[in-house]
Parts: sequence; structure tokens; C-alpha cells
Amino acid sequence: MSASSGRPTAVTVSFFLWLITVLLGLIGGVVALFSSSASTQVQAQNMGGIAVAGGIIGIVIALVQLFIVFRMRDGRNWARIVLLVLAILQVLFGVASFTILGTIGLIAVIIATVLMFLPASNGYFRRG
Repeated sequence: MSASSGRPTAVTVSFFLWLITVLLGLIGGVVALFSSSASTQVQAQNMGGIAVAGGIIGIVIALVQLFIVFRMRDGRNWARIVLLVLAILQVLFGVASFTILGTIGLIAVIIATVLMFLPASNGYFRRG
């Protein structure tokens, strides 16, 4: 446990792994925005619009996830459950994306999720 917060080390590590995942999501969203603006000239207008919308949606999801990650760090069980659902979705849809960033994010999400449900973590979330 962390001495100052009473938070188990597993929850703290999970928190930082989730932050990495959110950062990767933000990077992916920004890349999608910039790549769509560059490719709009080459491709049809509607394909560029789809990529821009995907980039914006990715950034919004990452920012919402960031809020939830901080609530999880503070011991909110509802946030842990929401992150579990997001992790399941990311694993289901992330398997189709075999990029380096996608693979790193997938590994981080799996480890972060397991850490949130270790016995020491469970006690922390019951108190919150």
C-alpha cells in the first residue's frame, strides 16, 4: 500500500497503465485527424470526413476515459466496473488492430484490468 493514500500499489500501477492507454488513445485520435486532413486531397471528401469524425470521437472517448481513470484511482468501484467494460471492448476490437501502439495499449489494458481486481485492490474499492 502507498503510505500516504492508503491506495494499494496494484491500484497505483493500474492507474498509470490506464494513463498510458488514454495517452495512446489521444495519440491515435490526433493521428487520425492529421492523416485525414492530408489524405482528403487524395481521397474522396466523404472518406476524409469519416476519418475526422473517427479522430474526434477517439479524442472524446479518451478524455472521458481519463475522467473515469482518476475516479478509479480514488477508489470508486463504479469507475472500476466501467473500465472493465471498456477493457473488454478494447480487447474485442483491439485484436483486429495489429499496430505497435495498439498492441502496447492492449497489453497495458489487460495488465491494468487484472491489477484492479487483485485481492488488495478489492478491499480498497470496497472502502470507497
